Amino acid sequence: MQVRLIVNPLATGVGDRIVDGVTARLAAVCDLEVVRTAYAGHARELAAGATDVAVALGGDGTANEVVNGLPAGVGFSMLPGGASSVFARQIGFTAEPLTAAGQLARALAGGHARTIGIGHLDGRRFTFAASVGFDAEAIRAVEDARWDRRGYRRPGDLRVAVALLRALRADGYALRERMTVAAPGRLPARAAYLAVGNQHPYTYFGPVPIRAVPRAGFDSALDAVAVRAARTRELWLIGAYALVWPRHAGRGSALAEYLHDIRSIDVECDVPTAVQVDGEYVGVRRRLEIGYLEDALRVYGPRFG
Repeated sequence: MQVRLIVNPLATGVGDRIVDGVTARLAAVCDLEVVRTAYAGHARELAAGATDVAVALGGDGTANEVVNGLPAGVGFSMLPGGASSVFARQIGFTAEPLTAAGQLARALAGGHARTIGIGHLDGRRFTFAASVGFDAEAIRAVEDARWDRRGYRRPGDLRVAVALLRALRADGYALRERMTVAAPGRLPARAAYLAVGNQHPYTYFGPVPIRAVPRAGFDSALDAVAVRAARTRELWLIGAYALVWPRHAGRGSALAEYLHDIRSIDVECDVPTAVQVDGEYVGVRRRLEIGYLEDALRVYGPRFG
């Protein structure tokens, strides 16, 4: 089996010791080629040259680039090397890269893989999440802050939390309806913010899972939550739903509509609105389409053993 390891040397948890250790563990079970990214978008180009399996060693952004560059039929995996590494956790890897490399070596040797569906936003694939509005605006602020940091490394979760609070402050500590969300079999609905997930959890805040789409999983299509307008005194409920009490996914909530097993979503925004996929800011949109790609990606990981 030929495996191309695509390393982002600027990722938060990647250094020479980690790369050497990962290389040693994977080379024991496959024909390994190690390549390094040099600029934004490079991982996508490097993935296009993979033949059997491409493995991303970096953060969620690196993994997203690799998934978007993979040729048809080439397998994929991800080792945790970023601040969150959400998809790596979702497919069963521990957060420690060298231990995870041992897990991946066993998965490759044992053929522990599954073909899963993934999402796309206007054609750009995503493995675990996409959103329009609130958290995408915070991610944009975090991305801007990276340029002020040495080595373009991602700020920590506290910086992300501050960016979320600033995004709320810009709207007067309230969520205001700014888009219309339409899905098959449902009437179009007004929303302030849309979060879409391919798997639970939606993301992590440090070790804490964010339960925006708790019914999402690899056995169904996409889940989404359309958050309606919320006044300042109601914002705590949205935080409670996401962290400890996901009532919106079961009994329902006046503040949020939950969509389960959805294959397409059309969004029309009142003004150009921030968008993110897999934790990466991808610009602003007035109109966009989110869809589900069935059986689109063969993934190796301990969860599938």
